Amino acid sequence: MKLTIAHTPDPDDSFMFYGMLENKIKCKHQYTQVVKDIETLNNEAPTGQYDVTAISANGYAMVNDKYALTTSGASFGLSYGPIVVAKGNVDLKNAVVASPGKYTSSYLLYRMFAPMPRKFIEVRFDKISEAVLNGEADAGILIHDEQLTYQDKGLKKVYDVYSAWKEYAGDLPIPLGFNAIKKSIGSEAIKGFKEDFENSIKYGMEHEDDAVRYSLQYARYNDMELERKFIKMYVNNLTINFGEEGRNALDLYYKRSFEMNLLKSFKMEIV
Repeated sequence: MKLTIAHTPDPDDSFMFYGMLENKIKCKHQYTQVVKDIETLNNEAPTGQYDVTAISANGYAMVNDKYALTTSGASFGLSYGPIVVAKGNVDLKNAVVASPGKYTSSYLLYRMFAPMPRKFIEVRFDKISEAVLNGEADAGILIHDEQLTYQDKGLKKVYDVYSAWKEYAGDLPIPLGFNAIKKSIGSEAIKGFKEDFENSIKYGMEHEDDAVRYSLQYARYNDMELERKFIKMYVNNLTINFGEEGRNALDLYYKRSFEMNLLKSFKMEIV
């Protein structure tokens, strides 16, 4: 069966798919890929045009009727998550805050825990630091490898979303990015994809240098050790299969969003 996979250019995504897309492992299916940023994929997901798509935990609320989350390929922060940065001390309640998109997990997590700002503006995630530096925004929510470079740009962390999450959820990891698969392709096809994907993630972990080097073709920074550090932040044992720990974290994530009327209640489906 031929399946289309849509994933982001983020190094952790490309690292996970390396084994499958570069024919390093024997696969049940044939795969073609589409590479777009996460908020674009969140916005495109309701069309159902991809068999498998990267999606934010927030974005999944729009497409739970068409897609199920896969237990493999998820990005959970084990002791870190989105951060809010600024040029100096800032009163977030009176600030303009740059967000990477209304369907991103980081935006919903900010709304769950951080002080509501005077205004949100949407800025592509890799342009948020620039928006803060040039005064377009007073603060910005950083995700992906931008979290590793903001200090070099003269910015400082003014709010740590993970700290607020930990106070709420204890030691459970913070849910961020996921892979969703179309339910309409059928249970056997889903089972085959999951087997391929788990083997691909394991292959990347076992051939780390090659997988990181492959990921550089999509990365924003041509720095192998920087991208390796980022990949290791979000590719871990939970990425292979997030199991009960991941389910419990997602349950708490959605529970709080429902209680705060940030999302309408829906039934999560995990395969």
